[in-house]
Amino acid sequence: MKKFQNIKNNKSKSLLLTIFGTAFLFLSCTDDLTDKEPITEIVAETAFKTEQDVIASLNAAYDPLQWQSVLNNQTFPLMQQGVRADDLHSQSANFWAIGQQYDQFSTIVATLPSVASVWSKWYQGVARANFTIQLAQSFENFQTPGLQEQIVSEARFLRGLYYFELVKLFGDVPLFEEAVTSADQELFKPRTPASEVYAFIEADLEAAGSTLPIRGNERVQGSATSGAAYGLLAKVFLYQNKWADAVSAAEVVINQGVYSLESDFRNNFLQSTEFGPESLFEINYQDGLFPGGFNGTGQQQEGSGMWRWSFPFLSGTYPSFNNFIPRQSLVDFFDDSDQRKDATFLLPGQVLNSPGLAALNFDPVPDNFGYAIGVNTGAKKYFLTFEEVQPLLNVEGSPLNEKVLRYAEVLLIHAEASVMGGGGNGAASFQQVIDRAYGPGNTAAPAYDLQGVKDERRRELATEGWNRFTDLVRWGDIQAAVTAVGKSFTVGRDELLPIPQQEIDTYPQGMLQQNPGY
Repeated sequence: MKKFQNIKNNKSKSLLLTIFGTAFLFLSCTDDLTDKEPITEIVAETAFKTEQDVIASLNAAYDPLQWQSVLNNQTFPLMQQGVRADDLHSQSANFWAIGQQYDQFSTIVATLPSVASVWSKWYQGVARANFTIQLAQSFENFQTPGLQEQIVSEARFLRGLYYFELVKLFGDVPLFEEAVTSADQELFKPRTPASEVYAFIEADLEAAGSTLPIRGNERVQGSATSGAAYGLLAKVFLYQNKWADAVSAAEVVINQGVYSLESDFRNNFLQSTEFGPESLFEINYQDGLFPGGFNGTGQQQEGSGMWRWSFPFLSGTYPSFNNFIPRQSLVDFFDDSDQRKDATFLLPGQVLNSPGLAALNFDPVPDNFGYAIGVNTGAKKYFLTFEEVQPLLNVEGSPLNEKVLRYAEVLLIHAEASVMGGGGNGAASFQQVIDRAYGPGNTAAPAYDLQGVKDERRRELATEGWNRFTDLVRWGDIQAAVTAVGKSFTVGRDELLPIPQQEIDTYPQGMLQQNPGY
């Protein structure tokens, strides 16, 4: 039985949390809908009567983190990061059309349904967070001391995270600062400059970090903490080259003294060690609800599709697809003495400690792409043993949690901002990461300089889905990296995803401008 079910399972109020552009909600408590006027305003007092109802709204604001399929299109973060960059190929075959569109830039266009789904996913998250903040701030029936502030702070953390994903991927985006609960409100807004969106994110995360409890005192296991907020804030500062601010925020996390590196890197990616000492924030999955299947769930999935989509080809009762294939250049980027190599990739000769998979032959199959792919190779951070897969209620959903932010990344943020002139002892933070990876005194470990930090971010966070492409963009390295693996890159266009054409068409004419080149 998974933890955190009170966050994940209560969806009773989710229908009230609208996506933007929806002007009217038709809610009725009777069977005779024809006699009802359309409701143009949500009156929270009529639907939310207890503090548990407000918690249900907060639970719904966490839900989009789990969504890997929206509007029947996959939205795995790895598609926009590792696949779009130089780390992964979408698949070892040609059957996954949506994934294949991210293998090259020419097929990423404004009418691409999966781009619209990514936009929708994060904006639905923003809408739910906004609604929860407004609800909690106005709710007068709290019985638990401090719960109102806790709910508001968690929702502000989530809103900051969702806007960070939007601004990283799309650049300037419409900024909705409050819930849209009435048709009389402003339903459409033009794009806000990225600098202003970042300032809004900073304010959310600073407020959340200063009020949320530290790890060990969180509301429930897996809910946002002060460390998660300050860790994400450090990353937000890093993306803006605010080196001193990034160092300061990272040092808040470091000085809390409640985080440490797992001695065994693999422990970050096992069910038995979820919410370990290195985890600042992770998506909490569980086996269970998949109504209509993975691609027809209506955003109700509670398990991750990543084990199935990334595991080598299997057929029969437990089919898997062999997607998100590591490029050989990524595999070769790891020294054999680096313990992360064996924990990141399914490699020939590995012992998987899974008797049910004993018949699989983990040998690479040559192909004409130059990828480290074959019918039995893949990304190991999502691996489940046969014994873990066999009892699943739904084979489409893995209960294995996925990390959004780890302490190792905070240390690397600290190291990078420090080496760029932000102050602090970044060398000590960097040393912790490389000592865990290579062992103390190993000459294979890189030197502490900017290139060393870049290289370690790539190795440490490989295949986790939140960083690679946007790291390369902020460093100015994106064109060189992707052309090295045979991609054609257009400077000034391909750094950002297009604004979905359906959004532009929905807005008043001329209000929502497209990104350059699309």
